Amino acid sequence: MDDRHLTQLYAESFKAQRPLSPTPTTVSAHKEFQGQSNHKLTKGRKQQEKPEKSKNPLFGPAQDVRQSSSQSERQTAQAPVIRRGSPWHILKDLFTCDLAGPVSIAVHKKGPSEVIAVRAFSKEKADVWLQVIQQTQHPNVISATEIFKDLGMTYFIVDDLPLTLEHLVACDIFPSELQLASILVQVIPIPLFHLLTNMTAGLEHCIGRQPTQSQAQTLRALTNVTMFLMQKYLKPDGVIGIDGTRWRSDPLEFLSATASVATIQELRKHPLLTKHRWSAGTLVGLARLCLITTRTFITKPWVQN
Repeated sequence: MDDRHLTQLYAESFKAQRPLSPTPTTVSAHKEFQGQSNHKLTKGRKQQEKPEKSKNPLFGPAQDVRQSSSQSERQTAQAPVIRRGSPWHILKDLFTCDLAGPVSIAVHKKGPSEVIAVRAFSKEKADVWLQVIQQTQHPNVISATEIFKDLGMTYFIVDDLPLTLEHLVACDIFPSELQLASILVQVIPIPLFHLLTNMTAGLEHCIGRQPTQSQAQTLRALTNVTMFLMQKYLKPDGVIGIDGTRWRSDPLEFLSATASVATIQELRKHPLLTKHRWSAGTLVGLARLCLITTRTFITKPWVQN
């Protein structure tokens, strides 16, 4: 899918906290770095990529549905700590799944009382990830609590977010107008960094843009995301529109506006977003339904020791 926004959607009932106990040598992150297809979300497994010299390498993007705004805001306010060494000295890797990119689900080897999500990248992609995490500090952008560097790989301990936009599209149920507005209103602020990515890609594909630069590519990404949410697929040949009569005028006019305005900021005043008192609570039921009725690819299955 081309040019999608990376975003998180708040769902209050799903919360994940994962403080990681300190281990190998630490160094402050800011010293280390300055600087059309339909949805596919179903049964099955796909082969995991294997990089050089890495015990549990993960390559790929990250884009997830956020579950706790207050927790995220606390985390993004602080730079993640960088540690030298492998996270697998203190964590047990349970399985790997595809949540907008491979993510390893792990627990502490000692006191395995909470789930920890680990994403890993080679140096080039890891540098982009860290730069975006440090420079955006936005509650709708995935955050990392700790970073491990080992054998040319960088491991990010990230928000444990089991639901993505792809799940919402794969779900048989369509969002209501209020739910649609609650999702889109969280996408709109993202241009503070102009995160240009596709629906299944992540921070390593972000493109930084200045406020004076054209937002045409960003707006097209929003157009496509909106069409996916409203009808689960894109029309051929880049045509913008919705088939059927499911939606009333405001959502349809919002979709049309994404192709006519010059900046995303103009969309914030659209009636679809201004007439609703949106909240994370409006998405809780839909989020739970998506978790129950859609499946995620397992790239490395659970192996009991």
